[in-house]
Amino acid sequence: MKKELNYTSPQTSKTISQLGINWKASMYWQFIPGNKTYILKNKLEPFKKGYPAYNLTEIGHIMPFGLFNEMKLIKLLSTYFQVQLGHDNWQTYVSEVEARAQYLIYLFRNKIVTLHDFQKPDDRVQISPSKPIPTKP
Repeated sequence: MKKELNYTSPQTSKTISQLGINWKASMYWQFIPGNKTYILKNKLEPFKKGYPAYNLTEIGHIMPFGLFNEMKLIKLLSTYFQVQLGHDNWQTYVSEVEARAQYLIYLFRNKIVTLHDFQKPDDRVQISPSKPIPTKP
């Protein structure tokens, strides 16, 4: 699997950021103006345009607890994932992280969750790539 498929796409990352959901990520999409493309970097260089590239674990930590019902995600032929975005509206994506990120966007745009729901409650942990994940006793 290509490394890029382990992270949200540049467009999805941009959409999440534009919705006001700004969570620390282990990787970033940095815009390269000359090529008009994005490259995956482990940190955003100063004065460069870019967006957080979330992996599956980070999307799981962003999502308010209990809102992603596993019945709404289907794996197809080990390469594609379908997610239900509304009643009878199934969309297909090339990676599980992209499918889950699109579901997160769907929840936010349809006001099922608000920006307040994305704030870190005390029982959730923001992932930092340089620190181990703490565990609760």
